[in-house]
Amino acid sequence: METMDNHQSAWLDEALPGGPLRVLDAGCGRGELAAELLRRGHDVTAIDVSAQAVEAARAAGVPARQADLAHYYDAPFDAIVMSLSLHHMHPLDAVLEGVSALLKRGGTLAVDEFAWDWADSAAAAWFYDVGSLLAAAGLADFPGEAVDDPVARWREAHVDHTPAADMLAAIKDRFEGADLRREPYLSRYIAGKLTNGSTELVNGLWRIERGRIASGTLPPTGFRLVARQV
Repeated sequence: METMDNHQSAWLDEALPGGPLRVLDAGCGRGELAAELLRRGHDVTAIDVSAQAVEAARAAGVPARQADLAHYYDAPFDAIVMSLSLHHMHPLDAVLEGVSALLKRGGTLAVDEFAWDWADSAAAAWFYDVGSLLAAAGLADFPGEAVDDPVARWREAHVDHTPAADMLAAIKDRFEGADLRREPYLSRYIAGKLTNGSTELVNGLWRIERGRIASGTLPPTGFRLVARQV
């Protein structure tokens, strides 16, 4: 059965075929993706601007280091992977110039991202309704009050996140052959707020969201992109 995790794993297989590769995990967070890349045999460097994230990644066995991608210098990498990190990085142009300088000619940029600006009223309402129900059941750390205007609340919550439109335009200005896939994200977002860590619940939400996207009743609010260094 397809799950949220093996769906990402299949994408990584396509994005980073062969190997082992020298890979930079830029914005590694708690190190889950870097750990998976290490298990696959890649030579992984993991960086994050957050000292707390780096500490958590090291505790998980990932040799992470604290660094700001816009000011990070190293030998060129075969691939750079950015998972749910680029929308937090500012200024965008400086960050992507850093990525370009760190990537070998012909190297791969693989981006897995949140597209908050693609959400409509149906997406915002689904997100807050599901979150409120889970909070009421004691399953999530999520504001439980009713939301009268979910779109306004959504926009206010994400005003400091770089829109997908800006990320995609900046990537396409600097890299070639961008393969873009629009993906579910709301269920992944909610998964990060669950207090019981139920894999079954996460995958159930993810499958529901995928079905709604397929039927046209919810928009995708995430994307995965693979591009190449010129």
